[in-house]
Amino acid sequence: MSKESQNHPGMNTPYDDAFKSVVQKCPTLALFLINELFFRRGLSDEEYTGKEQVELLDKELPRLGSGSLEMDMRILVKGVTERKFHLECESTPDGRVIIRMVQYNMMSALADANYEKAVIRTRIDDSGVLFLRSTSQTPDVMTVELTVPQNKVISYQIPVLKIQNYTLDSILEKKLYLLLPFLFFNYEKQLRLAKEDQMIYEQIQNLYAQILQNLESHTEQGLINAYEASTLYDALRIVLEGLGRTNESEKEVKQIMGGKLLEFSADHIYYAGEAAGEQIGEKNGEDKLGRLISILLETTRYDDASKAASDPEVRKKLYAEFGIA
Repeated sequence: MSKESQNHPGMNTPYDDAFKSVVQKCPTLALFLINELFFRRGLSDEEYTGKEQVELLDKELPRLGSGSLEMDMRILVKGVTERKFHLECESTPDGRVIIRMVQYNMMSALADANYEKAVIRTRIDDSGVLFLRSTSQTPDVMTVELTVPQNKVISYQIPVLKIQNYTLDSILEKKLYLLLPFLFFNYEKQLRLAKEDQMIYEQIQNLYAQILQNLESHTEQGLINAYEASTLYDALRIVLEGLGRTNESEKEVKQIMGGKLLEFSADHIYYAGEAAGEQIGEKNGEDKLGRLISILLETTRYDDASKAASDPEVRKKLYAEFGIA
């Protein structure tokens, strides 16, 4: 993404990459973040359940002049109505983000425009910003006002979400799983002291253990699937490693993460399917299940893949759906 800093223009941070990776692999998790930013702010009439169809949209747009702009997240949600959402993840409380947001909004609106005779019709994406770091000056909402010919003023709001306003409990209660990897931004000051203060080190270690425990339990309860848990777990470790380097506490962070390794990956769903195929007692059954799991993973139907690995009735329905004989 073309977020510019004085020292490293256009350079991504590991935190941007972690956010984009989770959205790319698990787009339905973004629905609950959209609820928090838009529905609960009165900027949307529809609260998403997590069952809506989500389509990832092209995030790269041509920049005026040369080069391109890449957004962190742009999706189409097909609920009661169809709406396009654009979210940016900011690791610094940059007051100029609103300028970039307007750039993205205008370029994506032009890219989606419909031309009919002498009329051009388009729509600005519903847009929001997630700040991983914020200050007392960071607003809760940003407003764009456009004065168009005939002195008409058009305005729209860009809601802001600040990670500092959330705890582990509030994240889990609202199903804001997408925020889990970034919770440790609220403990940056403690991370700096973890090298010298054993009590602080143990507090951070305990929080990490609680997050892993909840990822496991929420997977077992079916609130998230194995692939989503794996993706969040991987992003969490990337974020913690980045914060460890930033705060010169890399050794302590590695010790915190050096304990239990969770196994949630799509590979394990696939291997579970293979094992189930073997239990069927025929090579054909194993091959069928392997093909089914592969199709489900490729089409991001991770929950169905997890169920197919253990439930013969689910497998039977999915075999019929995909014409696997």
